[in-house]
Amino acid sequence: MRHAEAAQAPPRTARLAVAATFAVNGALFGSWAPRIPEIKANLGLSDGILGLALLAPGMGSLITLPLAGGIAARWGSGLSTRLAAVLFFVAALPVAVAGNAVTLWAALFVFGAMMGGLDVLMNAQGVTVEQVYGRSVLSSFHAVFSLGALTGTLIGSVAAGLGVPLLVQFAVLGAVSLAMVLPLSGSFLPDPPAPPDAGPVPLFALPRGPLIPLAVAAFAVLLAEGSTADWSAVLLRDSLGAGPVAAGAAFAAFSATMTIGRLVGDRVLTRLGRRRAVRWFAGSGAIGLAAGLALAGIVGPGPGAVFAAVAGFTLLGAGISVTFPALLAEAGATGERAAPALAAVSTGGYFGFLVGPTVIGGLSEVTSLPAAIWLIVAMAALPVLLVRARTAR
Repeated sequence: MRHAEAAQAPPRTARLAVAATFAVNGALFGSWAPRIPEIKANLGLSDGILGLALLAPGMGSLITLPLAGGIAARWGSGLSTRLAAVLFFVAALPVAVAGNAVTLWAALFVFGAMMGGLDVLMNAQGVTVEQVYGRSVLSSFHAVFSLGALTGTLIGSVAAGLGVPLLVQFAVLGAVSLAMVLPLSGSFLPDPPAPPDAGPVPLFALPRGPLIPLAVAAFAVLLAEGSTADWSAVLLRDSLGAGPVAAGAAFAAFSATMTIGRLVGDRVLTRLGRRRAVRWFAGSGAIGLAAGLALAGIVGPGPGAVFAAVAGFTLLGAGISVTFPALLAEAGATGERAAPALAAVSTGGYFGFLVGPTVIGGLSEVTSLPAAIWLIVAMAALPVLLVRARTAR
């Protein structure tokens, strides 16, 4: 089926195939997290060594993210996504059999590299589907990833409780996932032709021209997301007086509103337009978190401060929910080759996700954690300036 022919009839099966790919990607990623304490205990790792090992997936992703765009441009995002999905699930198996810190680091590096490549490729196919539809659909794919990650977390938790070996968990989950995705992947759509002035396919996709502000905005958004994941509970417990149970409320609320926002985000993006939606939503998320943190500071440690901070992170989740998918979709519409453009913007985003928690930790050492958390507010607000100043047409 040619791209022009596909545009005459909405490719619902292709949309289902892309959604399934996002879901199983999230499920395998989510299923790993509950098994980390077990791996730590089995290998006798200290907190510091485990922390170094957990940097490996992000480092691996930063290698393959910019490479994946050129791969998709040469061989098509459909075929490339299909192959990357197989490699991703195979790459999980060595993680389960790692015997020491060195082999665990290497296994996690390869695991992250395969996940990063799959991330770019499935987003490139998602943009192809979105362009054929003629309206936003990419946000819903990211929502499905979040739901898949939640499902995977439940699977990993149950498997850990039942004493199921991690290798068995990965093997069964991978086999079931591929049995679901590979038959559907035959309906992936061919990518649209490259723009006439696109130039040669880059080997290593880096942001240039109109992609630079989008990549910086993606860096800011995922820095805010990654820092919230790692530091919100610490803020609530150590600085605001929350108990062990309540400490996780901020990230839980953040995750919930982010998922809900992405589920309804396609309608918002279609109605408002991507650039306007980014400005409005990112700005409102930054204002919401700023208000919550300011009120928590005024009230002082205690239930009132905890409630204010949780409310702030709740609004932040809703505010940045559609921002990253919108930035990726905008990258695919800049007139550059879609897959390398997505790779360039994604690389900026995942670099922010990787370094954000470390930056917050460093700032908290020289100031305080409540002060350092305000960097999240600044990062959430940054896309408002970047998108308005650089990408408005």
